[in-house]
Amino acid sequence: MRPAPFATMAAFSFTVAALSACSVKPVAIDDVTIDQRASSDWQTAFGNQQPVTGPIDLNEAIARAIAYNMDNRLKLMEAVVANRNLSLSRWDMLPEIAASAGYHHRNKQHFASSEDVNSNQSLAQSTSLDKTYSTAGLELSWNVLDFGINYLSAKQAADGVMIAIERQRKLMHNVIMDVEYAFWMAAAAQRAQSQLPELITQTRRALEKSRQSAERGLRQTEASLSYRRELLDLMQQLLALEGDMHNAKMELAALMGLPPGTAFTVSATPSDVLRSPFAEMSVLELEQYSLRNRPELLEEDYRQRIAATEIRKACLQLLPGLELRTGYFYDDNSFLLYNDWAESSLRLTWDLLGTVVAGRDLVGYARDNERLGDVRRAALTVAVLTQVDLAFSHVKRAELNHSYALEMSQLDQALANQSRARWQSSQGTELESIHASTQALLSSVQRDVSYADWRSANGRLSNAVGFQPEFYIDYRQPLEAIEQQVADLRSQSAGMELLPTGGYNPQGVELREAEIREDGEAAAHW
Repeated sequence: MRPAPFATMAAFSFTVAALSACSVKPVAIDDVTIDQRASSDWQTAFGNQQPVTGPIDLNEAIARAIAYNMDNRLKLMEAVVANRNLSLSRWDMLPEIAASAGYHHRNKQHFASSEDVNSNQSLAQSTSLDKTYSTAGLELSWNVLDFGINYLSAKQAADGVMIAIERQRKLMHNVIMDVEYAFWMAAAAQRAQSQLPELITQTRRALEKSRQSAERGLRQTEASLSYRRELLDLMQQLLALEGDMHNAKMELAALMGLPPGTAFTVSATPSDVLRSPFAEMSVLELEQYSLRNRPELLEEDYRQRIAATEIRKACLQLLPGLELRTGYFYDDNSFLLYNDWAESSLRLTWDLLGTVVAGRDLVGYARDNERLGDVRRAALTVAVLTQVDLAFSHVKRAELNHSYALEMSQLDQALANQSRARWQSSQGTELESIHASTQALLSSVQRDVSYADWRSANGRLSNAVGFQPEFYIDYRQPLEAIEQQVADLRSQSAGMELLPTGGYNPQGVELREAEIREDGEAAAHW
């Protein structure tokens, strides 16, 4: 007797599955895959960038950060994913349409008998089912309660998109603030670099002369030892300064998204002078502006909407669910009078136990979450106001510190010139000349650092109040277009009329959402 086709197929499938399960074992990633991943990651991070063709000014540095900064691109990609989640949640509101098909086979005929109420066999054994038959169907189902819950979930997903955009706006604030500080630190390093190597060489030469004199026993006095110690102290200061200068350019390169090791110079032009839109504003006005424009507070506003929607979802879950079903079915069983038919049903379900026992806690939990958001937003408000006050006072201190550093640099430079002249005329010592030149260099660097700190203080104040018009620049444009828009915005940044659009701008946020929705891939691959 030949085995039934279904039994043969089942035995074969079980054998294949068992053998496949036994053959699974750990496999290490091979070198080719690792090389491909490394190459792909490098291309993602640094590919499709316009090369550096000349000195980089502040506008180009900010434009490159907008276009190429990896942290910014990561936040953009998170916004793309949030937008994709919104698109998926919209489909959950549609009815479910399920197509089905089946093949059925049994090795024995489906015979059955029946009994009457007296337990007597009422009919001879019979069948109404073929040994082999096929079925098919197309069914549409729609749950009204699920539709309402999914609709509210879609609204929450839409608010999640806006939260992702506000997080990206916050990151953009921080990146541009860091770029400006790093740019001026790199400019300070570049100016110091023209004097630093010569001064280090002169100090090393003087130190070597002192060592040679000590070896010959010519100068073994306490004064000679103090002389060498001062030279070593100056050398340490110069080497530390050289390291700081190198780190400043590396930090700026990382913020701009340049590949490691890229050689570039910065150009601090007169157009980069400090312009602040907050010069005539009081602390109270700045505080009110920050409460309207800080990304963190806007994020909490969206979270409050999500929490309020969650309360409505909790209330909906306490209602009965109405499910509508309709479909068209087919069965080729030869005993059926009609092999195809349409069928519809209406079903009402209500989770009584969940409504009575857990309903109150479910709604209470949602309301407590909403109140938690209110308290969190209030705490964040206090933190924002504190940041504004600290940033405002820091601007005043940084401006005063820069004026003193500028005067100090001028004095030290004059002293260095006089000391060099005395040494060249044999009226002074080389140590005095080196010490004065080193102090002049350190003072000039301190002057530039104080200016960078002043610029950073103004950027920190802009960040504290939520003012960043560069966020609304379309990141998909060519670098030259972004740079021109940055230049235009920065040249207008002293105007009070730019304040309303420099912070939270509903039209600008909606435009950014449209850009992400239209060209999501650009957020990851420029």
